Amino acid sequence: MNGVASLAPGRKLVGRAVTLRYLPSREDLQSEIATSTGADGMNATPRWRVIETCGPGDILVSDAMGQGGTSTGGEIVYGRLFQRGAAGIVTDGAVRDAQATIDLGWPVYAGGRATMIGETSMLPYEYNVPVQCGGVLVRPGDVILGDDDGVVVIAAAFAEEIAQAGRDHEGIEQSILANMHEENDSPSRFYPFNASTMAMHSARQAKADGAEG
Repeated sequence: MNGVASLAPGRKLVGRAVTLRYLPSREDLQSEIATSTGADGMNATPRWRVIETCGPGDILVSDAMGQGGTSTGGEIVYGRLFQRGAAGIVTDGAVRDAQATIDLGWPVYAGGRATMIGETSMLPYEYNVPVQCGGVLVRPGDVILGDDDGVVVIAAAFAEEIAQAGRDHEGIEQSILANMHEENDSPSRFYPFNASTMAMHSARQAKADGAEG
């Protein structure tokens, strides 16, 4: 995702996407989805409904149209999401009461922080539909991964295959890293992965297995 970063460095994120889509605020939209024409009363919206569908392992992914300075919610909204047991927040919009939301102790990924409510600029329109977030397609049930480098989305249908490939790739790279340090040798010959790479990795695995045995 572009423009989406951790507001709580060091906290990793993994879970299933539950999606929420925002649209630019307009009077007819306000009357359609909200119960009050005043911004303070615009709370009976799909944002509250989607929060009540979230549970353990779910990540609320909010499509805020890349408006990194516009609030998608604050301490109370996201406090309720936390209370529901959700695994974290991802939005390309902003988070209000950001420090209080971070202090709940969970991963928070956003386009920024905000001081004002966002309803005058955009309103939550629909949930559990395909959305974009940070320029990336997110469908309900997709796997969301986040760390200090950013957020990636894995299509649910490929999640198991990619997870295994990721574990295999990481294992090989750990062997390359160990070899580089122990041999004081350039790792360039191991890229792209080739027969020499796999032979070195297999030898290190066999050695490690022997040591454990």
